[in-house]
Amino acid sequence: MDLLFQWLSWACAISNLIAFCYKAPALRKNAQRAALVALCTYFFFNGLSYWVDLEIFRGPLIEFFDYPNITIIIVQVSVIVLTAAQQISVVHLTLPPEQAKRVARRQVTGFAVALAVLIALFVAVLPGKVASAQETVYLNIQDADYALYMSYYLAICAVGRYQSVVFAARYARAIQEFWLRLGMRLVAGGSALILVYCAVRYWQILAVHTPFVSTGPWKFLFWLIADTGTLLQVLGWTIPSWGPRLSPAWLRNYRAYRGLAPLWHAVTQAAPEVTLEPTRHRLLDWIPPRDLEFRLYRRVIEIRDGQLLLSGLADPIAVHRLEQARRSEHEAMFEAAVLRSAVAGAAGRTAHDGSQSSRRTSDISLPQEIHQLTRVSRAYRLLGSAQRPRAQGRRGFSG
Repeated sequence: MDLLFQWLSWACAISNLIAFCYKAPALRKNAQRAALVALCTYFFFNGLSYWVDLEIFRGPLIEFFDYPNITIIIVQVSVIVLTAAQQISVVHLTLPPEQAKRVARRQVTGFAVALAVLIALFVAVLPGKVASAQETVYLNIQDADYALYMSYYLAICAVGRYQSVVFAARYARAIQEFWLRLGMRLVAGGSALILVYCAVRYWQILAVHTPFVSTGPWKFLFWLIADTGTLLQVLGWTIPSWGPRLSPAWLRNYRAYRGLAPLWHAVTQAAPEVTLEPTRHRLLDWIPPRDLEFRLYRRVIEIRDGQLLLSGLADPIAVHRLEQARRSEHEAMFEAAVLRSAVAGAAGRTAHDGSQSSRRTSDISLPQEIHQLTRVSRAYRLLGSAQRPRAQGRRGFSG
């Protein structure tokens, strides 16, 4: 059971970290969107509540703060913050903007007051029994004061998660978009499991302090219920973004995006002024961008713009061969050869000569353009692979 607990804790910690890293970059362009800020806050504190309870970090934190149960209050504060953040996200998603702002302000105020009271109560009771992360709370609820404190904490969680269930389930019934509807149902289901977790904790408190209730298997299942609920909520909040990428059209666009990478990197390094934004490192290029369709379109435009800028530097013989090979099965290979000669000549480029164009594209559609450029990119890479052994052979002979 301990091994399963550790695996689930790591899964929850890592999934929240990934979700935060996936959503946070959008804050640069949408810093004023309250729902997005709240959602990133949710992922951050949800992950924090798991990271601090992992044994690899729990021990150093206890040693640093010199208090054996410091992670209890860190986790509980994090849970209250993430509960409030999730509520704000749901409210802004489901209510009209002005109404959402009013409701969100009331919720922030309410949760802030509840959190302040929680911290004051924790300082008053200061739980002293120490065990593993999954056993510490159960041992401490045997103390009546801490049991009352825990009951108050669970009430805050239950109220917030109940509201999440209501809002998310209602919104899921009202929308038609499949992935968003599925996401809201998962959020509602995960929040419902957290409500079950709260009920189990209350059951534990009753079992400890009354003779009429037995602990039963719930002593060992509460964390399984809570972790499953957490994973469902993370899945629900992120699946509207990556779910559509499971479609065949998205996979085709991603293959094309990756297929153009060798050609695009070569052209934009030789003519960096054609790019609208700084280029990503090649290793990061494997990570699909959020706006893949737009990025693919930009990649096509930037390759063609780069061709125009570099066309005056191409080898005239290669250009002549390309003109003769138009509409033939070898056209892509000759176009790649023209580009390689232009890129090679770009090192000493001091001016742009756009008087020649390596290809006219106004008479073909974007899918045809992508297909053609993908063939050119493949040929460009093959030419580079063929030239490297020859260059190495010349160096070996000269030595």
